[in-house]
This record gives sequence, structure tokens and C-alpha cells, in this order.
Amino acid sequence: MKESLSSVDIAAIVVELQELIGARVEKVYQIGREEIRLRLRQKDKGAIDLVIEAGKRIHITKYKRATPRIPSNFPMYLRKKLNGGRISQIRQLEFDRIVEITVERWDGKFRLVSELLPRGNIVLIDEDELILLPLRRKSFSARVIKVREKYERPPSRANPLQLNEQAFTDLCNTTGKDVVRVLATDLNLGGLYAEEVCEKAGVEKNKNATELEEAERNAILEALFVILEPILENDKSLLKPHIVLARESEERVDVLPFLLNTYESNEKVFSGSFNDAVDEFFTEKLAEELEEQAQEVRGEELGKYERVLKEQEEAVLKFKAAEEVWIRKGELIYARFSDIEQMLQDMPKKKKVVPVMLPDTDITLEIDNSVSLYKNAGACYEHAKVLRKKLVGVERAMETTKEKIRREAAREVKLEEVQIPQKKEEVKREKKEWYERFRWFETSEGVLVLGGKDATSNEILVKKHMDAGDLFFHTQAEGAPVVIAKTGGKDVSEADLKAIAQFAASYSSLWKYGFYEGECYCVTGEQVSKTPPTGEYIKKGSFVVRGKRQYFKAALGVCIGMEKDKLVACPDMQKDKLAVCVVLEPGGELEKNELTKVLVTFFVERAKSNQELTEQIAMWGHEKIMGFLPPGKSRVTGYYPAQ
Repeated sequence: MKESLSSVDIAAIVVELQELIGARVEKVYQIGREEIRLRLRQKDKGAIDLVIEAGKRIHITKYKRATPRIPSNFPMYLRKKLNGGRISQIRQLEFDRIVEITVERWDGKFRLVSELLPRGNIVLIDEDELILLPLRRKSFSARVIKVREKYERPPSRANPLQLNEQAFTDLCNTTGKDVVRVLATDLNLGGLYAEEVCEKAGVEKNKNATELEEAERNAILEALFVILEPILENDKSLLKPHIVLARESEERVDVLPFLLNTYESNEKVFSGSFNDAVDEFFTEKLAEELEEQAQEVRGEELGKYERVLKEQEEAVLKFKAAEEVWIRKGELIYARFSDIEQMLQDMPKKKKVVPVMLPDTDITLEIDNSVSLYKNAGACYEHAKVLRKKLVGVERAMETTKEKIRREAAREVKLEEVQIPQKKEEVKREKKEWYERFRWFETSEGVLVLGGKDATSNEILVKKHMDAGDLFFHTQAEGAPVVIAKTGGKDVSEADLKAIAQFAASYSSLWKYGFYEGECYCVTGEQVSKTPPTGEYIKKGSFVVRGKRQYFKAALGVCIGMEKDKLVACPDMQKDKLAVCVVLEPGGELEKNELTKVLVTFFVERAKSNQELTEQIAMWGHEKIMGFLPPGKSRVTGYYPAQ
């Protein structure tokens, strides 16, 4: 997943940020160690928040974050110098990962320099380029970042926006690097865009730059200028901002201002602006990081409360047992009054307290000879009363602790007021039911079965879609998916249980390693928890299963087919319920890419007479079909109906 913006991304962002020219700075906030936010006011649009995170990103954001009650020195100084000023210029410096924002006020002109490259910084400088205050003071071999020093930028590389044929020829002839390295490092494009340029130009990326022919150099320059056209033209309408999704899941892996061939087969979420796309991408990533941190903190809090509760429960048992013993002693004194008197008369009078062991009991009475037996009995009851008061106090404390545990377990994860971005309308996407984001099928008796694809979808399945009465299936193999059956607490036939177990085992790593049979267990939803044993931590996508398990031996095998107009993967023992399908088993020589082609050919052949279904298959694409395949190599064992 992308961690920071590239030089190309920043250039596209700056094109869009030109709309902020003339906006007035209202306030500056610092959130965390690296991030500041400028609260801007624009006449036509009202309040706008511009987020700058040193070393990573700059963009307009729609999402709010909690701000510190007491601001630190850096945002306070920025407020002093920038509040009330108007933005007069926003520019990228020499196609580097540095953005300079100029703010003009009655008392002068100030520039806020955002260094978005590794070990980045945010620096306020004056008209003479002297540093007024940096976010962090730093010293490098070529420059020093501290107050009253002249601001020096990091050493620049060649600017591709100003490149001509002669300059590019000289650059190629003086380097011993591959073409892709020249583009990625010397021209500051980064690896992704460098490879895209090579592909569009039709030039082998690993070819040494000194060996390029003139025609190849010209092709590279032409491809470069085509990709960077929106930036060269300073025209944001030419951008195609979007978020790229992973091929086999809906995880977000990249955010880009242009369409690239590298991600041609990936699903994409398009946005109205690159700022919006970057905002949504990084805000969701930040929300996930904060959620993990909050989960860890919550786990620690729960563990602390659970330890306290355990100690309290042990104290309750101890006080109850002691109270019962003292009450029993008092009752025995009254019940065996005459016997105890007789035993005391037969004992020497030298000791004040004597032990009396009554026949047929396991209790020894400590009798005080200096007082009557009535007072001895009363003393026993007083001991019991003291223990009863302690017991009541501990039980009250237990209720408080249990309430804390309930509140902590039920508490929504606090994300410092970061709002999870809502998904935008996706372009060219097949309409899906909610369960189609997972692997799924319906059993012969109509039970909906859902399977995770990765750690994230495993978490979503258990947290959002599994009820206490549902069934949870899993194998002990590393990398096994979570599989749940939406039974609603109803009984499931033995045949359906075996089918679900086969489904769970088939999508585990057992398939990849060529096993033909695996073991799978089943529990109810209420036996599955995200709360680890005290002192332990559970990673994302993992769960704790408590109680008795039901085990199944399952042969591995799946069939990929069509049920009505839906692409479905189900255990091969239920292939008869599909209109057409291909049956697979582990082993063989077919990699997932080759197998996908076989499946597409089969489905298209079967759908020739149905134009609507043919279009549906085309919409699925290779990537969707590949997402239904088990891990590793497979072999086809049958086609239904037979070819």
C-alpha cells in the first residue's frame, strides 16, 4: 500500500491547489508529531482544511480530527505569522517532493515550505529566505535546518517538465544506469511511472541508457510528455483521479492522478478530484492504523480489568468459605453445648484457649476458657459478620469491574474523530449483493455460506456478519480463511455440514501444498471471540475459539460455475445445483492465470446463445474469476454439462 505521494502525484495535487489562491488563513493546528492543518476561508466555498504531513502528503481534506487543547509552539508561531494572510502562490519546487505556499500579509510575505520526501519537514521562511521556525531542527551534510539560517533545499535532480532532447541525450550518455533507473531516480519519476513510460515507449526497461538509439530516446520523451500532459498544461480537467483496489480483495493499494497500464486489470474507484481521492485513501489508511492502536489499547484495558475481576472472584470464594466455617462453628457450639462442656471439664485449666475436636466433624473449635460458651458462639458469629461485610464490599466492586468490562467491550473504537470515508460511486462495476465481496455459495438446503479472502475480510465476516447462532468453520492450516454459515441457530443436515467443511478446507493452504484431504472444525458463533487470554494479543484476522469443537475430514475439491446470472464457487459435492461448472482438485500443472483462461473459454462457449449472459461474463473479467480460484496449482477433473 502506498505510504506517501510521489513527485508526479504532488505535481497533480499542486495543479488542483491553484484554486486556493486568494484564500485567507484563519488558523493553524498541529495534530500529532508530523501533521499540521491550515484552516482556510474562501469567499465562494467557505472553510477549507489543508492537511500537510511532513514526509508524506499534502491535500485538501473533508475529514475532521480532534485538535489538542493546548497547541504547541510551532502552530502558535504559524498563527502569529500567517493568520489573516492570503495565499498568493502555491508551487512545486523543481519537480521535487517540496511544496511552497506563499502567504502575504500587511507586515510581510511568508513562505511555508513542506518537504514531503523521506525525513521531511515543514519550515516557515521570510522574504530573505531566512528560517523563522522549522517543525524540527535538523542537520544534514549539505544543509542545516534551524532558526535564522538561510533555507537551503535538498539537492535537486533534472526536471522532466523542462526536459528537451539534448538534455535527455546528455543525461543518458553520462550514466551507466538502466533506462528505468534513469527515469525513476535521475528524473524523479519513481518506479511506477518510470516503468509506465518504458511500456508506452516500447523500450526495454532494463536496457542501458547509453545504448539507446535516437528513435528510442524520442519515444521515451513522447511517452513522458503524454503521461504528464495535465501537469504540463496545468489543466486539472485532464486528470483521471482514482483509487486502485487489489485484484483479489477490495483493499486499497494505490491512489493515482492518471490511468496507468500497470493497473489496467484492477478495479478502481474514481473521484471528482485528485485531492478527494488522496484524502479518502490516506484518511482510511489512517483510520485503520488508529483502529489497530485503539484495539491494542482496548485489549490492554480489558486485560487489566479481567485480572482485577479474577482476583475479586478468588476473594469472594475465600470470604464465602471462611464465613461458612465461622457460622458452622457457632452452630456446633449450640448444637453440642453439653458435649463441649463435658470435654472442657476433663481438660487441664492451664490454657486460656484450648482446641476441641468434636467426634463426627472435621472442624476444630478454638474455645476460650475465660468466657462462657455463649460468648464463644457469639464471637464465631461476629467473625462471620465481618467476613460478610468484606464479601459484600468485594461483590459491589465486582459489579463495578464487570460494568467496566462491558463498557470497554462495547465501546466504539475511538478514531480521534477521523470519519471513515464513504465509498464513492464506482465506475464500470457490476452490481453486487452485499455477500458477493466474499467467497460464497448456498447449500442444498438454502444455507448461505460466506468465506473470507484475507485478514481484512475475515475480520469483517466475524465482526459484522456472524451471529451467535451461526456456524464458524476453520482449519488449523496456516492461511486458512474464515467460513461462516448463516444458519440463524437452526439445525443443519450432516450433508450440508460436510459440504461447508469441504469448502473451508479447499480454500486453505492445504490446496496449495497439494493435499487431497484436510481436517476442519466447526463451532457456534458464540464460541468465537476477539478477546485474547490475559497478557496476549491477537493479530488482525485471527480469533479465539473456546469450548468443544466438532471435527470433519474433508476431501478437497471445488467447482466454479454459474447459478442464474451469478458466478459461484461451491464444494464439488454440490455441483449438481449449478447450471454449468468446472470441477477442480489440487495438484496438476495449471497456474491460476492459465486456469482462468480455461474457465472463461468454457463459460463463453456455454453462453453463446445467450447474449445477456455473454455480456455478463465479459463484465466479470479474468480478475473476478481468478478471485474464486483456490491458492496454488489445480487440475480440471470435469465439466458439467459435459463438453
